[in-house]
Amino acid sequence: MHLEADRDALVECSQAVLRVVSPRATHPVLGGVRITAKDGTVELAATDLELFVAVTEEFATPEEGVCVLPGKLFGEVLRSLPSGRVSLEAKGGEAVIQGGKAKFSLTTLTVEDFPEFAEVADRSSATADAAELARALRQVVRAASTDEVRPVLTGVLWSFAEGAVRLVATDSYRLALREVMLKEGPSEGEMIVPGRALVELGRHLGASGVSEVTIRAGEAQAVCQVGRNRLVTRLIEGEFPKYRQLVPEGYPNKLSVDRGEFGQAVQRVSVVAGTNTPIKIHLGDEVRLTAVEAGVGEADEVLEGAAYEGETMVVAFNPRFLGDGLDACEGEKAVLEVSSPTKPGVLRGEDRHEFTYIAMPVRLSR
Repeated sequence: MHLEADRDALVECSQAVLRVVSPRATHPVLGGVRITAKDGTVELAATDLELFVAVTEEFATPEEGVCVLPGKLFGEVLRSLPSGRVSLEAKGGEAVIQGGKAKFSLTTLTVEDFPEFAEVADRSSATADAAELARALRQVVRAASTDEVRPVLTGVLWSFAEGAVRLVATDSYRLALREVMLKEGPSEGEMIVPGRALVELGRHLGASGVSEVTIRAGEAQAVCQVGRNRLVTRLIEGEFPKYRQLVPEGYPNKLSVDRGEFGQAVQRVSVVAGTNTPIKIHLGDEVRLTAVEAGVGEADEVLEGAAYEGETMVVAFNPRFLGDGLDACEGEKAVLEVSSPTKPGVLRGEDRHEFTYIAMPVRLSR
């Protein structure tokens, strides 16, 4: 096998697949990158058995073939080379990489040991605008849990209806929900996709420049096609929590405020807050944020320009969850709706109804 490529372009391709490579791989080949040269294109692929990522680019292929290189070392070698033309030639268990006056010789891994992924038998497929889906993933995935104790909460529910898909994630403390219109899609069906796979999909959508993405779902796996790049992920088995009753039509108490100013105020006030210290929002004629950490200090800030309609009350939220919600919302103004200090708060961008963020309050001692 022999390929020639621009060093910077090859580094970019390698970084996209090396994110999948586990530093604690149980088998050497799972720490490797498979490189396939064929018909003027080069595919770099990696997998941790949960997620498979393949990135394809047009490079010169004087000699077709395939090899597997240790991923971390391959990436370090590429980054160490000067910009310009890079040559990679693999033969007889050895790969020679040259760039500028530098030359490296690496021992290859066994190609036959690299896991093969069977073609997904389509149960359903959908096509969406790439930029719209990328925005939706940025908003929703942050609410998925990272705790493997409840695997189903580490995923994002995709609930298909006629012409749209609803993305839902929750870690049981907050919930994010986003509607995405589809160009094509099934009239019904659900699947739970690991949040980690969707973070990776979001990166590919942001970097690819393509206008649309195709998702094909099988019984146990899903394939996301982004241009010529492909991501294959396992689906999570289990029943997603019943979330619909948590999504209200609206609450009588409503705060409208500049989203950026609200987010900055939350960051400032939370400086004195410990890990489990909430931020209190005093709602009334004046809207104030406060935080008190015993033995450390306290913070107090008035939200200028905030408009509040409703009953005077004090509600409290985890500052990280509140900040995440404000960052996920879109638009200049954010709207926070509450019914009482003990019921979930609903956060949206003003006049942006496609995204809803719900945060559980922190109960305050009397």
